[in-house]
Amino acid sequence: MSTPFTGNVTLESNLTTQLSLKTQSLFSGNTGAGAGPIAFSDDQVTFDDPDLTVNSKRKEITDYIRLRLGDGMVDVELDKEHYELAITQALIKYRQRAQNAEEESFAFLDLQPEVQEYILPRETMVVRAIYRRGIGSVTGTTASQFEPFSSGYLNTYMLVAGRVGGLLSYELFVDYQKLSMRMFGGYMNFTWNPTSKKLTLVRKMPETGYTYHRMSSLSASGTSVGSTITIVVEDPWYDIAVGNKIAIRDCKIGGYDANYTVLTVSNDLKTITVAAVNVLAATSVTGDDLRLTKVFGNVTDAVKETVLLWVYNKKPDVMLFNDSHAYPWIQDYAYSFAKRILGEAREKFASIAGPQGGTQLNGASLKAEAQAEMAELEQQLKDYVDGSQPLTWVIG
Repeated sequence: MSTPFTGNVTLESNLTTQLSLKTQSLFSGNTGAGAGPIAFSDDQVTFDDPDLTVNSKRKEITDYIRLRLGDGMVDVELDKEHYELAITQALIKYRQRAQNAEEESFAFLDLQPEVQEYILPRETMVVRAIYRRGIGSVTGTTASQFEPFSSGYLNTYMLVAGRVGGLLSYELFVDYQKLSMRMFGGYMNFTWNPTSKKLTLVRKMPETGYTYHRMSSLSASGTSVGSTITIVVEDPWYDIAVGNKIAIRDCKIGGYDANYTVLTVSNDLKTITVAAVNVLAATSVTGDDLRLTKVFGNVTDAVKETVLLWVYNKKPDVMLFNDSHAYPWIQDYAYSFAKRILGEAREKFASIAGPQGGTQLNGASLKAEAQAEMAELEQQLKDYVDGSQPLTWVIG
């Protein structure tokens, strides 16, 4: 009788209540950047079996290397650091060469108003496409998504019993949607930098529905988080009150762009104070930086639109260690790498002085064996023995 699998995957804790990524604008953090995890990391993938953790698997590979090198029968001069290096290098080589080191996944991203650039988590390798919920330029989670052609098709061909529609009607319906998306912003063009993990949208989502005010003064009591920021607007802000949510946008001085809660409002409704939520780059904003900065009212933490990202992200170490195809390869490559380290050390001396001519060391033979084994293992990745998907047609 088989034992049911009891492992579980812990969901990422840094998510919104709608399970969207908490990804932030480049200008919202104290360094001008922010990120929220998109994929599982090793401390978030857990199994009930203690033998399936990263540490237990690393110990298992260490024992495999140590015993194959004859430790216990002969003296193996490798230290713990050498075993750890061999395992780490095996993972690095596998991630570089194997398709199985990545996984296809989908994640939601909350688009912030008037923001084009987002920093995605370091686990993200490729952003393949961005999908919107609707087909129009203003369609979003809060806008009307009623589409008459789609509703008419659903009513005629699906909801009315006994009536059958033709494939031509369905094809025309799909082509209509594609044309509408091309004409009215349904497709989102973007650029992706795999090194900096920066996703840049070609367009900005409009900050509609908000009223903004220009400021005559913007200063802070200090640069640390919690410092008092004083905002003086040019005209009275009649609908402002303590506890309201406001937002500063387009400020070129780092740290000021963020959402705030109003602490105090002056009697003339022109001076407002809030508490800094980021480390500020300066205690005052002046000149052109102040002229371009806007403060918005009636802002909540809700976003204007949520899109779906089609991405490829890096598998954490613990998933590779528990992959029945990848684990043997990592084990053998780590063994060969450790053997090479040992060969490098033993080759420093041809022999050890002792009775009857001393002892001959096998450093050169260990290095040659390790080199041949590593070459064979890399060839195995080209033959997809690790469970990676073969290449499709390549033209050119």
